Amino acid sequence: MRLVLLRHGETDLNTRNRFQAQADTPLNAEGRRQARETAGRLTPGRWAAVHASPLARAADTARPAAERLGLPLTVLDGLRERNLGTIDGLDRARYAAEHPESMHRLLTDPRYRPPGGETGARARSRFVAALRRLAAADHDGPVLVVTHGGVLNLLRGDLPGCPRGAMVGNCRAVELDAVPTPEGGLRIDGWRWDVAPHECEDGALSQPRR
Repeated sequence: MRLVLLRHGETDLNTRNRFQAQADTPLNAEGRRQARETAGRLTPGRWAAVHASPLARAADTARPAAERLGLPLTVLDGLRERNLGTIDGLDRARYAAEHPESMHRLLTDPRYRPPGGETGARARSRFVAALRRLAAADHDGPVLVVTHGGVLNLLRGDLPGCPRGAMVGNCRAVELDAVPTPEGGLRIDGWRWDVAPHECEDGALSQPRR
């Protein structure tokens, strides 16, 4: 199953470099433009389904694509962003300067849970469970999945050779060839990182599974 995991369009918290997590912030004017432009480059009849996180910035990014493709928009709770608890909304650079150890653990330790939030391992588990559910469905064509940068970053460990550093851009995508396993997991047979979603309509993935 070809899953195209699209990060939502831009928000004001993105431009201000603040943690966003599960704050239900809307798209800003640029984000709405990105969503319309992304949708306009998709080809009707080539996509099988459109799914989105329930957070407004993801659902509002997905809606123009669903309308363009003539497909229903399905909201799936497991696609929502990681819960960062009390650090949600804080300035990222300031937090890193004042709490360097916590920032390091947040980015590197899957067992770390910020106060009031969830561990990276927990967020990854429910995100992958949602992707497995979509991969197990009987779809003829790629599936567009609109989600968030934080949970996309949690997939890096499953993508051999994936570049470290910058997040997937707003209205850019991670493309996966994903297969549900009998043990309840998800096997990734190929991937591409930070691509335009319309580029995922055809062709083999450039980065095969190793």
